[in-house]
Amino acid sequence: MKNKNFAQSVVCACRGIACGFRQERNFKIYTGIAAVFLALNVLTSSGLYDYILLLALSCGVFAAEYINTAVERLCDRFCTEENGDVRFAKDVSAAAVLVMGIAFFGAEGAVLLSNISGMLS
Repeated sequence: MKNKNFAQSVVCACRGIACGFRQERNFKIYTGIAAVFLALNVLTSSGLYDYILLLALSCGVFAAEYINTAVERLCDRFCTEENGDVRFAKDVSAAAVLVMGIAFFGAEGAVLLSNISGMLS
């Protein structure tokens, strides 16, 4: 069923955000990790671009996890038996989350190390 207008699309997207947080444990974990990095950025006096990077990478991780969740749900719903293509789709969508997570931790780690070394010198 296609949405009739932009407002309906936004409502559906907000419902999807809420469903992800209610039903998937990983969203709560990612929120906690992002909150820890936010606190560390505040404590180390990060600049504007550090916060922009945190926001962009956090959103990237969440977007990848939403896509992964959708792929897994569809695969599980329509294919109940072992299937190589389904396994491939689920593994690749999970890999997208992992790649974004590596980028998130790597970039945030570099920001924090830079801030801490600047504080010490």
